Amino acid sequence: MAMSVGPRRVRKAAVLLAAAATVAACSSSSGGGGGGGQGAGPTGTPTHGGVVRVAEAPSTFPNAIWAFDTPAQVTTVNTSQFQQLMYRPLYYWGLDDKVSLDADVSIGNAPTWSADGKTVTIQLKSWKWSNGEPVDAQDVLFWINMAVAETANSAYYTPPNASIGAKYFPDDIASATAAGQTLTLTLNTPVNQTWFLDDELSQVTPMALAWDLTGPGKKGSCATDAFGSDAAKTDCAADYAYLSAESIKGADWVGSPIWSVVDGPWQLKSYNGSSGAYDVVPNTAYSGPQKPYLDEVDFVPYTADTAEYADLKAGSSSANAIDYGYLPPEDTAPFNAKDPNAGNPLAGAGYYVINPTYLDEISYYQINFANANVGPLFKQPYFTKAIQDTVDQQGIINGIYKGWGYPSTGAVPAKPAGNPLSPKSQSEQAVYDTAAAKQLLTSHGWDTGSSPATCTSPGTGPNQCGAGIAAGTKASFTLDYPSGQAALDTLAADMRSDAAKAGIAINTVSQTQNTIGNEGVACTPAQPAGCQWQALLYGGWVYSPDYYPTGDALFATGAGPNVWSFSDPKLDQLIVKTTTGSDINDMYAYEDYIAGDQPVIYNPNPLTVYVGVKNLHVDAGDPFQGYEPEYWYYTK
Repeated sequence: MAMSVGPRRVRKAAVLLAAAATVAACSSSSGGGGGGGQGAGPTGTPTHGGVVRVAEAPSTFPNAIWAFDTPAQVTTVNTSQFQQLMYRPLYYWGLDDKVSLDADVSIGNAPTWSADGKTVTIQLKSWKWSNGEPVDAQDVLFWINMAVAETANSAYYTPPNASIGAKYFPDDIASATAAGQTLTLTLNTPVNQTWFLDDELSQVTPMALAWDLTGPGKKGSCATDAFGSDAAKTDCAADYAYLSAESIKGADWVGSPIWSVVDGPWQLKSYNGSSGAYDVVPNTAYSGPQKPYLDEVDFVPYTADTAEYADLKAGSSSANAIDYGYLPPEDTAPFNAKDPNAGNPLAGAGYYVINPTYLDEISYYQINFANANVGPLFKQPYFTKAIQDTVDQQGIINGIYKGWGYPSTGAVPAKPAGNPLSPKSQSEQAVYDTAAAKQLLTSHGWDTGSSPATCTSPGTGPNQCGAGIAAGTKASFTLDYPSGQAALDTLAADMRSDAAKAGIAINTVSQTQNTIGNEGVACTPAQPAGCQWQALLYGGWVYSPDYYPTGDALFATGAGPNVWSFSDPKLDQLIVKTTTGSDINDMYAYEDYIAGDQPVIYNPNPLTVYVGVKNLHVDAGDPFQGYEPEYWYYTK
């Protein structure tokens, strides 16, 4: 999300942030809390200086530095936890644990609209890049030109749907001009202005003119070409070929003439692409608000959460001490809403439990509608409903996560507060009923007398297995999930066992987080590997940067993060209404309809249990799973 595991439209990582990452998206629990609140932490006078060592999720670390991500790259681990430390988006959300725009730390001032609702003007603040150049409207147009030219490679792109008159960013832009600090966009038609700011402009990250290169020292023209011109498409394609290749060469990031030009509060000091370790230090030329207190933040890799917990147990003054880490679910105390620090197993080691942050997320695993073998199963709503009914969300929360979590009950997050929930969505409850799931299969032509169940009545009738499902087909599929976390091993085993009670066989296979991220691409002629995977537990979706949860970024036909190839023409029509009108009932109609669809298999949202050393003050958390270490400090 970066689907949690993520797209900002982020997949969040399918783990805890430091375990976290829907993908995103992705990131990508599959989930985890963002920053974390003060908990029982210090409130003393801030000091300047010091180093904070942060525990990374097992086998999970950034693998792309350019803030123009592909669908496979757009996880919270890459975006909100890494890229945004150095490269600030045009608009920023999530400080103080709120689902709202943070005007003070956004580069752009509030957009102004023409009377006809078709032209939007954005005035940029007077920020500077670390090389002294201004962050101006041309840098924004650079990103937009790239988005127009590279729709096939953009994680944020949703293609137009001519049959229903739907156009999304950047296809809905008729013209764009940059003059100094002023960007002017004229749209083809009026839009829902809240949606355009929260979901479309939120995608944009200004790109330095120093990045306008087609090769080492070879100046490009993508940034300065006229919007929509043939020259822009050609020149941006040349830039993309070079920059996208440089973006994944981790060994070259530090000191790169491209990536060392930053406008955020941090810059990269070191990066190890083999282990995943990286360090950031303050950008001394940072011109935005809230300069860092700390001298350095070091991100420490682990291959298993047991190793991370061993370092925590060794104490906050040990040789490998972690200053900001997480408790594996099996080592947490039961959740106490009144006092999250109650029962803290690491109090004697010098740590306090940080108040949990509720991410603006939905957790799920993806099912590949385009897989030739199991896609026909997933295209049957009764079949995916049967799978969903075997997921014991509350049991998982109470057992594996010891109360640290809450269910996913639909496409719009029920927590935290701030999302436009329909009355129906507000009343939704997670269902666990393996008997009902088994009956769904039996009533649709499956013999559930053995496991897995077998299709004995092929065909498209109301009591038959459904289109594309041949006689003898087994109710079976393979689910890949992230390795290195005992809680996820238990989760996978529980889901496998409960599904078997209904006659559904789930073959669970553990893979590293980054392996699953690379697997999770859409099935296309250019990406045949995307046709092979069957189901992926990659975390879910943090609604960032699509902060207004209309679904165009995730569930619309052809949406970049929709790598599981889900498509519903009626849903597409409802989605486009949410983007073009301002009637809240359009949003409610979308929510209520998708509740009857089953585009993914929902899982519970675990709360990552973060701990900090007793003299470390951290920010109040980020519901979009980001890090804002410029607000962290040690106390006297």
